[in-house]
Order: sequence, then C-alpha cells, then structure tokens
Amino acid sequence: MRKIIECLALSALLSSSAQAQIDSNAVCENASCCSKEVGLPAGLMLGHIHPKGEWMISYRYMNMSMEGIQQGVSALSSDALFKSYVMAPEEMQMNMHMLMAMYGVNKRLTLMGMINYNTNLMHMQMFGEGENHVHDGSTQSADEHHMHSMGFGDIKLYGIYALINKQKHKLMLNAGLSIPTGTTTIVGDVNGIPAYINKRLPYMMQLGSGTFDVLPGISYLYHKKTSTIGIQSNANIRLGYNKIGYSLGNEISTSTWYAYRWLTFLSSSLRAEFSVSEQIYGADASLYAYNEPAANSKNYGGQRGVIYLGSVWQPFSGTCKRWQLAAEFGIPVYQNVNGIQSPSKYFINTNLNVVF
Repeated sequence: MRKIIECLALSALLSSSAQAQIDSNAVCENASCCSKEVGLPAGLMLGHIHPKGEWMISYRYMNMSMEGIQQGVSALSSDALFKSYVMAPEEMQMNMHMLMAMYGVNKRLTLMGMINYNTNLMHMQMFGEGENHVHDGSTQSADEHHMHSMGFGDIKLYGIYALINKQKHKLMLNAGLSIPTGTTTIVGDVNGIPAYINKRLPYMMQLGSGTFDVLPGISYLYHKKTSTIGIQSNANIRLGYNKIGYSLGNEISTSTWYAYRWLTFLSSSLRAEFSVSEQIYGADASLYAYNEPAANSKNYGGQRGVIYLGSVWQPFSGTCKRWQLAAEFGIPVYQNVNGIQSPSKYFINTNLNVVF
C-alpha cells in the first residue's frame, strides 16, 4: 500500500508537469481579476494563488468527532472488543486551531506557512466491578475514563505554482514540507486512565508525526461567472521513522466540488472527498498494544469517503470587501478501517480570511 500511494502521488506530479507546455496567455495578474471567483470550500487550503505582493492571513478551526467501534466496514460491540482489549473507546473529539499566512511572490508563485494548536479528548470504558458487561463468561461493569492532550503540532511550509492561471482555467501544483515541531512524547496525567499515568499516550493522542514529511499536490479549477468546478489531490509522504521507533502511514486524498454563488456575497458548495491512509509502521515499544485499540499500531489507516456541504460569505464591496468567512459540515458515507478503530461521525471546517 505504501508503494501504491507513493506512485500515485508521483504520477500526479509528473502528469501535471506535462501540462506546463499548454498556452497560458490571458493570465490573471491582479486582485480585481481574481477576487470575484467563487470562494473555495472551507476544508480546502491549496486551491488558489495571490497576485504579486498580496498577503492573506487566515484563522481556521477544524473538528473531527469519532464515536463507537468499527472493524473493517462493520460495527463492533464493546462486549466483543473486551474479549481482546482492556478498554474500549466511546467517543473522541479532535480540534485544530490553525493560523496560516500566504504571500504572492509573483503572478504564478505563492508561498504559504501554517502552524496549528491541537486539543484531543477521548472517553473510554474500562472493566470494573458490577453487572454491565460480559467478559469471558463473567459479568462485569465498565467504568468511564478519559485521556487528553493539547499543544502545538507540526509546522507546514508550502509553495503553490500556477502552471495555468487564466480567468476560467487554473492548474496549480503545490509542494510542501512538514517540520516535526509537534511532540510525540505526551504522557498521561494522574487524573486520566491509570494505565497511562506518566506513560506515553497512544499514537493518535500525540501532536506530531516526529518525521519530516513531503506534501505534494495538484489542483484544477474551472471558473464561470457564478460557479466553480474543481478537483484537488494531495499526498503526505513520511520520510523514515521517528525517534520513538515508528512512522505514521502515508496518506493521499482527492476532493472534487461544485460551488455556486446565489447572491453577490454568498455562495454554497457541495464537496466529495475520498482518502486512503496506511497503518503505522513500527511501534512505540512503551505501549501495551492490547490496552485498547488506539495503542495498537495495526489499528490505523483505511479508506474513507465524506460528503461536505458548505457556504462562503465573501462581499466584494464595502468595508468588508477584503474579508471572507467560510464554513463546511461533512458526514462520512463510507469507512473501511484497518483493524479496529473508532469511526468518524462528522467533520466541521471553518475559516476567516483577510487579504491586504
């Protein structure tokens, strides 16, 4: 699977490079030409460039909620899970607050950098005394526990280059690097789950990958007066193993969307996203893999399809003409997880942009 994802990402870049020979006349060179395009869905960050000398500052909030237990494509009960694991996940909330800056170097090249602050909270069930769950023929109860983590994640730097930058057609390549500034050594506190007190938390509770990661991608957009059709693919290729002894799996995702402007300042979008990610390679030797599914490196990755409905508020005149507010809500329509995991329940993406 790792080889497949690497080849897909490389193929996308090579095929798009061939498009560089296409005629690129009628280039969009100034803000007045580009500013009236229908805004991107809130969950997309790499689908536009800026005129020379223009800045954009963006605050973004992203939330992913997970609930229940799933094995492959099928739901799994906590009773069945307790035959192999000590604890069972009930629900998890992952929140990301991101600050992003973009700068137009020239009419084709835009640079971007982002830093994020993450908070993660997971509620668990653990066997105790009582009469609620059956485990290996005995009747037991499940006590609720939780674990949480928070802090800054990995810094990401990008360059976005427009091979075609016409008013109607845009073809862009992006290349990025993820710098491992997020920690991979967060430990549990005394108020959390006893098994993790002063011990490292599972992989998904950590704040970074611990590795330098390469972030290639490609985007194509077709703009009309009141609508936009687009497709975008991005990959995350991990470079080696971190100091703990594992490597997060490679990832690739593709989104396609249609956005329509209902009013001069308001548009709506419908977006479909399909993503594939691998399981973790290696393992954190300090984790007991059968404490709960998140402690087992085999229980990561899989395939997921999500449908998003969004809206963008973007006035083109008045005191707020340089501001943009976007929001998007997504529901998974297909999930096939590796091993046993908590499936995603919903996604929320919001952002507030200002251009100057």
